[in-house]
Amino acid sequence: MNKINKISHSLLAVIVVSSFVGCTREINTDVLATSPVMSEVFIDAFASDLQYQAWGKPTNLSLDSETKYSGSASLKIAVPDPTDFLGNWAGGTFYTEAGRDLSGYDALTFYAKSSIPTTVEVGLGSYGDNPEFSVFLSGVKVDENWNKIIIPIPNSAKLTSEKGMFYYSAGAVDEAGYSVWFDEVKFEHLGTLAHTRIENMTMAGFPSGDIEIETLTCYVNLPTGVFQKMTVSSKYFTFDSSNPDVATVEGNVITFHGAKDRTVLTPREAEGSITISGVYDFAPVPDKNESDVISLYCDSYTNTLSSPFNGYWAPYQTTTNNEIALDETQHIMHYGNFNFVGIVLDEDAETIGKTYVHLDILLQDKVDNAQIDISADRSAEAGDVAGKMTVTLVSGEWVSIDIPLNGAEVIHQLQLAVTSGSIAYNDILVDNIYFY
Repeated sequence: MNKINKISHSLLAVIVVSSFVGCTREINTDVLATSPVMSEVFIDAFASDLQYQAWGKPTNLSLDSETKYSGSASLKIAVPDPTDFLGNWAGGTFYTEAGRDLSGYDALTFYAKSSIPTTVEVGLGSYGDNPEFSVFLSGVKVDENWNKIIIPIPNSAKLTSEKGMFYYSAGAVDEAGYSVWFDEVKFEHLGTLAHTRIENMTMAGFPSGDIEIETLTCYVNLPTGVFQKMTVSSKYFTFDSSNPDVATVEGNVITFHGAKDRTVLTPREAEGSITISGVYDFAPVPDKNESDVISLYCDSYTNTLSSPFNGYWAPYQTTTNNEIALDETQHIMHYGNFNFVGIVLDEDAETIGKTYVHLDILLQDKVDNAQIDISADRSAEAGDVAGKMTVTLVSGEWVSIDIPLNGAEVIHQLQLAVTSGSIAYNDILVDNIYFY
């Protein structure tokens, strides 16, 4: 349950508010025609317009007049141990309902320390169900000394009415709780941040449809000379297309226009790019009657099976996965840095009367004689294979595959792997996984 409350300027008010989990105070929703300009988030006390939403243990927040960087108080976060019945981690976001004009600042800065060496996640823009302009820093090191943390804003011109002021998240270390302190939390115009760039990406294109660009990995050069790595909303950037006949970008949505070529999408506000390396047809439309099918992943049928589509089998697996969703009508599973993957079903498929498991695979890499081993397994036990095939893939084309089940009454998982001696493939697409 989330806890939303108005933040007071006194420690007593914070303690009283924290004791009423799940209560929400009345909020004045009158919004000024122009959002106010205000830099302070926490300097000895909370800014007057702030509210707080706790995640994890709801009572993790307090003010500390003993341990502080400067002034009279700091913000103390009590990270619980894993056995705490109120929650096993501490997190929260500070926000304002009216929004602030942050366009004149280029960073959120603060000082942080902890009772033990550890890492935390911090950020801004995280408020509401669909935050538009989030920035997250993960793996931020904190220890017994006060250190200044800088969260660069990739393009502050976008933040004319931002509600999410500050976000933090921390979990137990070695099964034990600890304390983290934040102080002097404020927005600044440093004027010394430079060389913003996004991490280069390569993706597949399609004949039609829209794809939302979600978060991007972004780097900004700090005054120390270090490039700060961040995860940021793609909405901070305006993208130009080198080949609009292939695709254009409006907001953070890529729209495909039918041309089968490549294009490079470049942000105006940063270096780096998103390359659409090729435009591929959609997988063949299945021709089986739905009554004859048990579907795991196919837009043509009702999917009655489910899977996370990646077992992340350590330590040798390198494969990552993400779903490509074009509108509501096309969903395609993408695997990157592919060496092998387990598609483990959440519940075993009862395959009595079914003869094959079908899937379509497209290899994006330009590789000759590319092959992949695919098996359908009755269980997770090694060697409990119902059917197995070695399949030759064709670069840029969908290959339809039907693995015989050989009378298996139950299938627990599918395994896909590069053949022995082959290198990992950069990108493959998978669609239409079903039993028939």
